[in-house]
Amino acid sequence: MNKNIFWIVGMCVATTFLFGCRRANPMDELDEWDLVYISDSTGWGVADRYAANIEMDTGKTVNVHNYAKGNLSALEVLNTLEMEYLQSDLAEAEVIVFFANPRGTPAEGGVQGGMEKCIGGSRAPDDCTLKLYEPYIENLISIYEKIFALRNGRPTIIRAIGFYNPLISVHRDNEIEIECTLCFENFNKAVQMAAEEFNIPFVSVFDAFNGKNHDEDPREKGYISSDGIHASKEGQQVIADILSEVGYEPTEP
Repeated sequence: MNKNIFWIVGMCVATTFLFGCRRANPMDELDEWDLVYISDSTGWGVADRYAANIEMDTGKTVNVHNYAKGNLSALEVLNTLEMEYLQSDLAEAEVIVFFANPRGTPAEGGVQGGMEKCIGGSRAPDDCTLKLYEPYIENLISIYEKIFALRNGRPTIIRAIGFYNPLISVHRDNEIEIECTLCFENFNKAVQMAAEEFNIPFVSVFDAFNGKNHDEDPREKGYISSDGIHASKEGQQVIADILSEVGYEPTEP
């Protein structure tokens, strides 16, 4: 056996004892990665920026399949997963980012009485407990199961992304900040819980935009566009950057 081989094996044994030896990632051998970005309008403009980050960080060429759509719900994603074009894109995607809102879930997933009122900005939620999001969590889990089935065991970088609060100053002015902040926290927790079922890293846009205590106004940071709701170009880059900060290790459910 070549002496260099003995040296490599010896080094791996030694480093395994101290740090663990990194397994070969078959994705490293690919020159191109396909990125599928699924989101409602809170993800507009992010896919291309994230792809640019990946290319800069890894040297890969990234082909973007952007499914960011206004008001995209988890139920709509479930239905669209029956379509051959999305199945084909997901089956070939080395990188997948996913977020969808809970509209239309049984018991509305806390939306109509909770998030919708907070997003309106002027009314306190009727109720916005984590329990109300259980049907939504079930839908998210079903989506992840389908995605992993389509990937059929191939290494895949999957990331779950959360939801920011662009209206905290409005909530503060209307004296509903405490109730609506709790509502946003429970909603993001629901997204995180579904992702954790599959060891999918959860990327908290809520923390990035609103701070760790969720009491900062992203408008004052320049993260929100002139419409007062959607991410500005700067905000879009922040989302892309926090996705990149998680790294590019494949998810192992």
